[in-house]
Amino acid sequence: MTWFYGHAQLGGSSSFAFVNIDPTGKTAALGSSTMAHFGRDLGVGYLNPAGLNEKMHNSATLSYNNYFVDINSGFAAYAYHFKNFGTMMGSIAFTDYGYFVETDVTGQVIGEFWAQDYVFQVGYGNVWRKDDRFTYGSNLKFLYSVYEKYVATAFALDFGGAYHDTANLFHASALVRNLGYNTIPYTDVVENLPLDIQLGFSKKLKHNPLKMTVVGHNLQQPDISYVNVNSRNKNIDLETGEVISAQVSTGDKIMRHINFGAELVFSENFQIRGGYNHMRRRELGPEVTKGAAGFSWGVGIAIKKFMLDYAMVTYFPGVNVSYFTISKNLSDFRRAKPENY
Repeated sequence: MTWFYGHAQLGGSSSFAFVNIDPTGKTAALGSSTMAHFGRDLGVGYLNPAGLNEKMHNSATLSYNNYFVDINSGFAAYAYHFKNFGTMMGSIAFTDYGYFVETDVTGQVIGEFWAQDYVFQVGYGNVWRKDDRFTYGSNLKFLYSVYEKYVATAFALDFGGAYHDTANLFHASALVRNLGYNTIPYTDVVENLPLDIQLGFSKKLKHNPLKMTVVGHNLQQPDISYVNVNSRNKNIDLETGEVISAQVSTGDKIMRHINFGAELVFSENFQIRGGYNHMRRRELGPEVTKGAAGFSWGVGIAIKKFMLDYAMVTYFPGVNVSYFTISKNLSDFRRAKPENY
């Protein structure tokens, strides 16, 4: 008997990758480049706790994402600012993969099973020594994953710091995400969490609605490129007949670390957004015609004190994912007190 050994395609070097799914329409529209954005969006605080601030006081957010095929994901968060203490936020994010047909080794259907992932998170952010130019924050998250009878859990921490130059409309931030440990693994193998070290900058033009953002991600790993060994367009060495390994240029390796975002901020009630994620384009776009893969766009509009955000993200030509987010400051529901109260 002859034995053949095969190696599965390397799709990633860590588990719990669902923790990196964009939580809201704003973060998705800007190409996952919002860690240096600061304002009222709770999705930014979810990604970077240094972005938690008193503008988020008593605010709530609900978001829905119709992911690929019948996969759905959602996000819910609430933030509260405590005077002389800081801002705290609690959130839950989920990814539901739906039901699957379960079969035995012979292919006979024996039932169904389901698969889901959850992120339970509590965050805290504050100013540094009452100097509002510097902020810091931390997130504690519990990750829970269940696929049929296989259950896995993990704890993770995020640490963020930011600098704000409000006079020049400039913000900079540093972030360490998903620093933690796989407490209950899927199998006997303990897997790593998707650690991500980021640096980000945002700048708004003074007399122009344009706000630009650049974020560098996965800076702890210089080369995050992936070469498709099953590529159809292969180069053959004419002398040996062997396949020549594809090479990724230095420029391409650098670009895979960078996400770009741009936002036209006409007012707090109306914004138009766009983003570009180079790594997404290179890894998910087809080899020949990549189309709009890696690009995203969206809009934010306030209607009767409800903030509505929509985003469309292109992962593959003709394959788009939509985000729908609604946010509300719950203090708006309070009735005005009588003058003589």
